[in-house]
Amino acid sequence: MVTSDYCPFCQAWERDIGVVYDKSPYAPSLPLTRVEMGSAMPEGVSLQAPVVGTPTFLIIQDGREIDRQRGYDDAEMFWWWLSEHAAE
Repeated sequence: MVTSDYCPFCQAWERDIGVVYDKSPYAPSLPLTRVEMGSAMPEGVSLQAPVVGTPTFLIIQDGREIDRQRGYDDAEMFWWWLSEHAAE
């Protein structure tokens, strides 16, 4: 997750999802790492395109970006998007 302290959508995600994510069934196969906007990605991570807004959620497999979700509308849509990748 690329995030920023000043982003109201990041704050909403943290309130709705962030507090329970580690206990979700997705956490073991899709672990969450928060990266502050403007900071370097973890070593060995290759993105398809630069991240230009927050929040941006990246699915990374073997160091390569598989998919991304830009923004946050609500918990239901976020969990649905994530469930599509957990099934793969």
